[in-house]
Amino acid sequence: MNIDQTKEILKSMPNDKSIMLHAKHGVGKSSVVRQVTEEIAEESGKPCGFWDVRLSQCEVGDIKGMPLLDAKEQITRFLKQEWWPRDMDSQGILFFDELNRASKDVLQAVFEICLDRRLDGEELPPGWRVVSAVNSDDDYDVVELDPALHDRWFHIDFDPSANEWMEWARETDVHEAVVEFINRNQNLLDPPVGNLEAGRIYPSRRSWVAFSDTLIGMGLDSRTDDGMLTQVTKGWVGREIAVMFQKFLTNEFSQLRPSDILDDFEKVKDKVEAACNDIEVVAALSRSVVAEVNERSLTKTKEKQRKNLREFFMMLPCDVASQAWVALLGGQKSKKIVMEWQNDEDFREHLKKIYLSS
Repeated sequence: MNIDQTKEILKSMPNDKSIMLHAKHGVGKSSVVRQVTEEIAEESGKPCGFWDVRLSQCEVGDIKGMPLLDAKEQITRFLKQEWWPRDMDSQGILFFDELNRASKDVLQAVFEICLDRRLDGEELPPGWRVVSAVNSDDDYDVVELDPALHDRWFHIDFDPSANEWMEWARETDVHEAVVEFINRNQNLLDPPVGNLEAGRIYPSRRSWVAFSDTLIGMGLDSRTDDGMLTQVTKGWVGREIAVMFQKFLTNEFSQLRPSDILDDFEKVKDKVEAACNDIEVVAALSRSVVAEVNERSLTKTKEKQRKNLREFFMMLPCDVASQAWVALLGGQKSKKIVMEWQNDEDFREHLKKIYLSS
């Protein structure tokens, strides 16, 4: 199921029916469940709680709570964990992730919640849903669940597409370079199918988001030339992809931003010069710059940007420059700027050279 189908089922399924998501690790299971609680809260006008309990990291006491002797009744009770909902009028979702990586003792406690909606005699509030998730990756160490219990859950094969992930990523401000890299390399969004090498770093949707957060937090971009960017990329998504991402930033993504040309040409001058060795790249860049010029209002008060545009044009290979010149003359705003250049003798000589070479 895709994201929209999964969210619709999570919202419409009766609360007393437990749901189990089957998906690869890192595809955004918990993010989707959290989004559902936000949508329920918005639609109902009431708060909707959310607790994400990672069962692979839990011991049985993390589920059942701490034992406490009731001296008056001479019985042992359990102090519930923070995530156990106590308000019987509240609503929310208990999300038990990595169910098939939990110990048997933990599973027994979780089954009581999932299947009986109670824990040690204490009822789960009727407004709360229980959603579990299992990792379907072949390479993961998993615990086989009793087949006899399978029909106690509603099962969802959660398989969001790369396009859905990119749409979500743009809405949640994932770094634009990460989104565009995945757009061009959709096979790298998830880890490869099959047995994975122990100790090797593979990409996942979760690691791409973490990598994006690191890029933004550390202010890293293609101008980072001390190897830090490559090291950070390698640490999140692996060595091979780090090399690809660095090349992508240098040769494709970063040089396709016309704002860098117009606003800060000196900083990117060396990269533009390198891009001029690839006709397709620099031609795409010139088209983007011309489009940007005609979207902006580069009046005479924008002298720096007008100067940067001219320097960029003078650097272009003759074949690309001739096409750029025609495009600049064809734009209502850009034409006014470039017509002034012809008053300069050096520029006229340069323009003559372009026409003779093309």
